[in-house]
Amino acid sequence: MPLRKLWNSLRRQSKPIADQSSRDASVEHGVVKLDSAIARQPESNDKQQLYCDRSKSDLSNLLEELSFSTVLEIGVGDGQRAVEFLSHIVTGNRSIRYFAIDQFELGGSELTLREFHQMLRSVGVRPQIFPETIPDGLTRFLHTIGTADLILIADQISESGAQQVQHLLMRVSNEKTTILERQQNQWVRKPFKQDATRKAA
Repeated sequence: MPLRKLWNSLRRQSKPIADQSSRDASVEHGVVKLDSAIARQPESNDKQQLYCDRSKSDLSNLLEELSFSTVLEIGVGDGQRAVEFLSHIVTGNRSIRYFAIDQFELGGSELTLREFHQMLRSVGVRPQIFPETIPDGLTRFLHTIGTADLILIADQISESGAQQVQHLLMRVSNEKTTILERQQNQWVRKPFKQDATRKAA
């Protein structure tokens, strides 16, 4: 067999192997690129994504009608409510100071203080939290902050401590304070009542 024919024959036999190797390399390269793209994606907070996708709640719509800069929330639940309404407020370029009273894991909640702090930081809010009972938290708030423009009461207040809490609520409030209490899945505005001791002073 002439050398030229032999050479051409060998080239034809090796070409499919080369093509297969080329395809394998291409596929492998594509997988690497895909893995790289996945690796570059930042870890997402599932809860944060849920809040961002959620439409405005009744509370958020209600708060849009109010003017306030200091919020005190009593009882944060699973933290979703605070993140939801604060994310809409921050989006509106309003400067808000947020405070919360809740015992978190000390009170048997599944939400920890650290988790709640991280949740609020994820929407640009730096909270100040009082991980105490409601009377103790209100007392500390009164002595360190003073009064709030908006007070949200979501926790059930025990009958035994209701009078003390009511007294403290009046002391951390003023004529411009709005107090909203969660009652049967609705937010009810509590009327402002001048505290007798403050009035006498």
